[in-house]
Amino acid sequence: MKTINLIFGCHAHQPVGNFDFVFERAYRECYRPFLDVLEHFPGVQVTMHFTGPLLDWFEHAAPDFLDRLAALVSSGQIEMMGGGYYEPLLCAIPERDALRQIERMHLYCEKRFGAKVRGMWLTERVWEPQMAHILAKSGIEYTPLDDAHFLCSGLEPEQMFGYYMTEDEGFTVKVFPILERLRYLVPFHQVEETITWLNDQATESGTRCAVLHDDYEKFGVWPGTNKSVYKEGWLEHFFQALTENKDWLHSVTYSQYLDANTALGRTYIPCASYDEMMTWALPTAMQRELVRAREKLRQSPDLHQRCARFMRGGFWRSFLSKYEESNNIQKRMLRTSTRLDRLRREMPASEMLDEAEKMLHQGQCNCAYWHGVFGGLYLNHLRTALYEKIIASDALMDAVEVRDTAQSRFVAVDFDADGNLEGILENDHIALFFKPSDGGTLFEFDYKPQPFNFGNVLTRREEVYHDQLRHGGVLVGEESGGDLSIHDLVKAKEKDLDKLLVYDPWRRVSLRDRFIANTASADSLWSGLEPELGSFARHPYTMSGKDGQISLEAYGTIAGTAGGLLHLQKNVKLPRGESCFDVTYTIHFDCALPSDILFGVELAVNFLTGNAPDRYLWSEHIKVDDGRLGVRGELPATKHLAARDDWQRLELAFSFLPPARVFRFPLDTVSQSEDGQERVHQGCILLPCWNLPGDGKEFTIDFRVMASRLID
Repeated sequence: MKTINLIFGCHAHQPVGNFDFVFERAYRECYRPFLDVLEHFPGVQVTMHFTGPLLDWFEHAAPDFLDRLAALVSSGQIEMMGGGYYEPLLCAIPERDALRQIERMHLYCEKRFGAKVRGMWLTERVWEPQMAHILAKSGIEYTPLDDAHFLCSGLEPEQMFGYYMTEDEGFTVKVFPILERLRYLVPFHQVEETITWLNDQATESGTRCAVLHDDYEKFGVWPGTNKSVYKEGWLEHFFQALTENKDWLHSVTYSQYLDANTALGRTYIPCASYDEMMTWALPTAMQRELVRAREKLRQSPDLHQRCARFMRGGFWRSFLSKYEESNNIQKRMLRTSTRLDRLRREMPASEMLDEAEKMLHQGQCNCAYWHGVFGGLYLNHLRTALYEKIIASDALMDAVEVRDTAQSRFVAVDFDADGNLEGILENDHIALFFKPSDGGTLFEFDYKPQPFNFGNVLTRREEVYHDQLRHGGVLVGEESGGDLSIHDLVKAKEKDLDKLLVYDPWRRVSLRDRFIANTASADSLWSGLEPELGSFARHPYTMSGKDGQISLEAYGTIAGTAGGLLHLQKNVKLPRGESCFDVTYTIHFDCALPSDILFGVELAVNFLTGNAPDRYLWSEHIKVDDGRLGVRGELPATKHLAARDDWQRLELAFSFLPPARVFRFPLDTVSQSEDGQERVHQGCILLPCWNLPGDGKEFTIDFRVMASRLID
């Protein structure tokens, strides 16, 4: 009799910083009803992986769910799988943190479920060869990867039914191929189609194994699936089919299969992830070319079957060059990790460092480090959560480290690994990060007492899926029937998103120096159509610094002048132990300047939403008619302007000397999500401007942070 083994696994995850109502909805519509059905089919074996953010949420919101899981683990129906506790990408974090994250999950599973884990879920199935070494050192015996990984290594599709050995420096780990065909069948096609396909793969030897392991959320959270999977009974029908066909279709866990079968051989897997991830990692223009080439190849089915595996995208680390903001979070995390490692060696028994490590690990949660069909990096609340954890970890280390942390410190370092030095100015309240090679800009502005990065702004960029909005044919606000994967849906959450497809000429950060015509408007600045009259916006600046201050200067030209250079210098002073700093600009020009030119300084700030009434601009000196952060407009000359967040009880105030005319406009992106394309507020730009030469040659901007106890 022909038989086959089926490993059915679920990976459940919610990001650090996701809204509580998202956790609650996923629990109500997916996690709990799945278990309700599973408990009625004791013959169905399932391997489950839950990430740390979910386990933490269950502990305080639904501990009975964990009790039910523990009972199913005890009965042998569920095998628990480990992983990095807060779902980090192992390729993006130091090995020391990878080992500690995996150990954190080991200890939790042993304590909560009484189970010693043998395998682990590899975040987003992002594989690099050194991971065999890391997993083996962690005591991990196996991990599932996509069949795309194995096809890239030279194996054939018919060789995907079992497991292989791979190694690094002689450290071995067992790797299982997850079958793409099953990922796309389940739960979007009729159960009979899946059973028929499995029957076609069965053999007389009975040693073959088909692995179906995918997101738990596709069973109730993905669009339309709660209706199809539960209300229409897809999952119950599937489990019933597995039970009725158990004579030839054997439901097993990974460990059960490993204990009864040997490896199919040894293989070496290149840097890879699932096919969609490798496509998303490519630069936009190249991604578009790959998509078109694949579409053309599909016109020749035979050729497509033979050649598709060789048409690969990039690999995960490419996101760090594709998105400067992704690289920023990762390098900020690495800086904190390096500091923690040093202090661990100096103070191994410190309990405060244990808490700092937990915060760091939470700040390594992968979702906001990249972007694909899920919002990821584009979701400002997820980026905010990572910065919050990383900054909080640093603040704890400030309290532990034996030094005068109130002192303002300066260091020059290649922070972002681009070959150029950046400057970091820091005290116990504020950390400021400057990039001389990109206009002498301020690209991160951390506030430690209430951990927050005011400069957490995302630049507006072109994405391949924007083509769908330009060309029409997008469903607006319609619910899927659950028969389409999120990879196949083309939807939008609101009309006229195409009008927001505006792309920035540079990274949106603070202290970018602009020279523009005095006829400029908020609309022309928002659209990027306002001509730049100076050469300073992206010009390299020279940097010098010492404790408490940093100086940045450059020579450049202005359009419309007869010749000569303009010298611009900005001096930043961060007082000892204060939540404020000031920037003084000095401009020297020997040539005659046009009479209609404005000098402006871009200030970028993000309070997460542009239209909430509790996030707004206000001034001590002028009336701000509509203070919402998402409004475009111009404010008359003022000495003071503040961005206030009553929800977080934070305020960032600016004082201008002499008074400045201020342009304002929001940064809204159009991004892809599992529910369709959507508008996301990424921050706002304030552009204080002065007339040249009418307002003089020296300008000062004072930045001051006020937190809960200081706000009325």
